[in-house]
Amino acid sequence: MFEIDQILVLLKDGSWHKLNEIAKQSRLQQAELDAIVGFLEENEFVCIDKENQKARLTSPALRFLMKTST
Repeated sequence: MFEIDQILVLLKDGSWHKLNEIAKQSRLQQAELDAIVGFLEENEFVCIDKENQKARLTSPALRFLMKTST
């Protein structure tokens, strides 16, 4: 599984997730996670709460993943 897929699967519940927990669960180095999450944010797949270091899927991304995972 690609790293970006791992992150999307972890975020698929639509809840906020701490970035350090995402890194731990996906076994990514922080720099790798930052690059991937940055890409996902730039392309409006995720929202980032920079103050609290959390991420979650945007509503359109969540709907898309729910449709494609059945």
